[in-house]
Amino acid sequence: MKKYFSLMWKLMKGRRVAYIFCFVLSLLYVFFTVVSTYTTKILSDAITGDITDGSKLGHFGVFITSLYGGADFLENNLWIFAVIFVSLALILAVVTFLRIVLRSYTSTGFGKNTQMLMFNHIEALPYSFLKKCQSGDIIQTCTRDESVLRRFAIMQTLNVAQAIFLVIFSFFIILDLNYQLALVSIAIMLPLFIYSAFMINEIRKRYRRTDDSEGQMIAKIEENLSAVRIVKAYNNERYEIDDFERYLSDYKRKYKKWRMVSSLFWSSSDILVFGQIALSALVGLVFVVNGTVSLGTYIVTNSFVTMVVWPLRDMATIFADFARAIVAVDRINLVINEPIEDTISGDKPPIHGDIEFKDVSFKYDDGDEDVLDGLSFHIKQGQTVAIMGKTGSGKSTIAQLLTRLYDNQKGSIIIDGVNIQDIQKEHLRKNVCCVLQESFLFSRTIKNNIRIAHKDATDEEVTSVAKIADVHDSIMSFEQQYETPVGENGVTLSGGQKQRIAMARSLLSNPPIIIFDDSFSAVDTETDIRIREALHKYKKQTTTIIITHRIATAHEADQIIVIDKGKVSQSGTHEQLLQEEGLYKKLYDIQTRMV
Repeated sequence: MKKYFSLMWKLMKGRRVAYIFCFVLSLLYVFFTVVSTYTTKILSDAITGDITDGSKLGHFGVFITSLYGGADFLENNLWIFAVIFVSLALILAVVTFLRIVLRSYTSTGFGKNTQMLMFNHIEALPYSFLKKCQSGDIIQTCTRDESVLRRFAIMQTLNVAQAIFLVIFSFFIILDLNYQLALVSIAIMLPLFIYSAFMINEIRKRYRRTDDSEGQMIAKIEENLSAVRIVKAYNNERYEIDDFERYLSDYKRKYKKWRMVSSLFWSSSDILVFGQIALSALVGLVFVVNGTVSLGTYIVTNSFVTMVVWPLRDMATIFADFARAIVAVDRINLVINEPIEDTISGDKPPIHGDIEFKDVSFKYDDGDEDVLDGLSFHIKQGQTVAIMGKTGSGKSTIAQLLTRLYDNQKGSIIIDGVNIQDIQKEHLRKNVCCVLQESFLFSRTIKNNIRIAHKDATDEEVTSVAKIADVHDSIMSFEQQYETPVGENGVTLSGGQKQRIAMARSLLSNPPIIIFDDSFSAVDTETDIRIREALHKYKKQTTTIIITHRIATAHEADQIIVIDKGKVSQSGTHEQLLQEEGLYKKLYDIQTRMV
């Protein structure tokens, strides 16, 4: 309960006054609804002549009658009731209009706050957390769970307040008229609440299972949309459809179980509600026959009983929805309570590009063995160094450690004499730029994709780095040139074009250290050579790390480091490494035979 209301109040920021005023309007709506209903009793008593008997009107009736001009005036001017009913209807219409407007205003603000809180927090989460999360679960939390929480916080919480106001007003008015009818009017309410408490717990459990299943189904859809090329290339549509049917069947089964329990609760609670109305009507009818109450009292009592039991029944239903809201809060809290990445703590030393690994060891959270095991090497400022090795030897892990997507568990990484873990992450990532093998492009123009690294860059600067990345001519061949829209994840471009645009994006930030993580694999050898020659002319003081499988890409590097089983197995120039037996020479022999 506490975590729900704490989160709700936090998300209500900027709309709290409007939200509180919604409760005030709900109170006014209930008051005028009660007054309007009670006026029918006064009209009935005026027609039957009971209006002058204060004992049959009750204290509230005497008060309302005096507001309308007194019993004698109303009895002799029945036409005034038409004016009263129209006036009350107009007041209720205005109050209802204001309630809807304020509720909509509050709802939009609540939704915006929730979405911004979620998105801002997700953007600030560590890479290690996001990598192990299913994107479908996160998407569902940001959409469906947000919608469930917002609907309950704005709509149903106000409905609960309105129901409470209505029950209190109605019950005390019935109590004022006849305490026996008041007791009869709530006779079945206690069993209803006990029954509701039992059912709500079961509904909550089943809804949580259904919600989790839907998250897995959404993740499956998202995965297929991301891998649509592979699915098409391997004629794998039938398999993916059958596999999706398995997720769908699981969701269908859990959804049916949840809805069956919910339906049972709603239908069975209706029986209790109608039983309460029937009981009150029968007892009231006996009292009318015995002369204990007037006909007007009987009519208005039945109206108030109906006004009491349905809100109480709806409150029980709302409590069932509250279980869903709690599940939504749990799922949202799983994300927003996750500690964000600290990117601003630490030093901001000048970075020139001298890098040293000293006995560095690293293991992923879900791994059993060290990916890097006592890795040591030294890269001087301005050097171009190629890192080679077998698949899984830890080459890409080096890039992730240099940008502090992960931190090494043992040893130390020194950049220009400063331990990398003492350097502010934000500062480090501005100075160490990584071009990945599979570069992501956003759904925006080519120019804006390149400008991600430097949003204030001029057109000349954009063009310059595009030429270095050997993609300028390709861009100019498009009808809209640099203003060409790029589809989601760059689907309108070839793999090589995407890769070179990603290179241009990294070069635009002008970093002292740049890492190419197997990013030359998508370009042909001739383009590879042109790009590396342009890079060498572009900035000779830049420390360049090229992670590659190609001997042709690595052979001109100032230093080649061969990684095997998380350690440096060989180090030297191309000529030096060919003179010794080892992995590098084996790769060279294999690749030269293939040419």
